[in-house]
Amino acid sequence: MRKYTINRACLWGFLLAVLLPLEIYAANFERGQELFQDQCIACHGEPNFASKGSKVKKLSDLNRKISSWATHSGTDWSKSEIDDVMHYLNKSFYHFKSEAD
Repeated sequence: MRKYTINRACLWGFLLAVLLPLEIYAANFERGQELFQDQCIACHGEPNFASKGSKVKKLSDLNRKISSWATHSGTDWSKSEIDDVMHYLNKSFYHFKSEAD
């Protein structure tokens, strides 16, 4: 009887460990998309960011660009909001791999 309880607990722990980050990432993606549409699209229009002449060559470059823009435009975005916009743009346009990979 006790063995069944431990296995069930392990299964729930595994499911939470796997599924919870996916939900968090999806919410961050959506928030990044909303922030971009609210604050950026008026000037950038429909984006085509991954052009050959782009100075953004890796994820850290993208983060730096967004952070710089947020500072100069006065959006007062938090680090998590900047990260959300970065993840949205990366997943939608750039497709950079994580620099930790």
